[in-house]
Amino acid sequence: MPVKIIHPDHVEIVGLGLVLLTAPHSASPDADLHTGTIVEEAALTSRSYAVIGKVSREFLDLNRIQSAQLEFRKSIEGFIAEDGIRYLLDIHGKKESGVDIVITAGQTCSDSTTELVRSRLVKDFMVKVNNQNKGVESGSIVTSSNRRDAKGNFIVETIQIEFGHEERQFQREKVISDISEIADLLNARLVVSRGE
Repeated sequence: MPVKIIHPDHVEIVGLGLVLLTAPHSASPDADLHTGTIVEEAALTSRSYAVIGKVSREFLDLNRIQSAQLEFRKSIEGFIAEDGIRYLLDIHGKKESGVDIVITAGQTCSDSTTELVRSRLVKDFMVKVNNQNKGVESGSIVTSSNRRDAKGNFIVETIQIEFGHEERQFQREKVISDISEIADLLNARLVVSRGE
């Protein structure tokens, strides 16, 4: 069973597997409403790791480079370094309806990971893949957490998923279920690749 640890500016969930879910803006107003509880429930359901921010974006944006020294970002780095996290799913909200998958093409995650996430979400939602760097700032969790080995292969793949207000409020159970399933599929993918 995952363990929940409460810190002044964030909550950690210590789970199993190699997937980390993050919600940097869960204390923010409308645009990110419900992301914290969604990530917490998805982490508990999939028994994944999670880091959930408790500081409002209006006070300090935990997704930006200025926050890199804060405990929130240190927790993410700790899970990556100490627990061998291979996939980071950064969950955000947005005002418009629909779901956006935000990546920097070829730089933050592989095409196969993007397709796995997209193909699962498209079963329940209208999904757009944005790989034109729109919405992904230098120093954000997505751009600063991915890692590659000397050969250029991904060690840690990062992907940002933005859920619309309607999806987070009225289809919350589907959002939680889909994030949990994605975490399970990513963990299963690693078990298969290590078994071959």
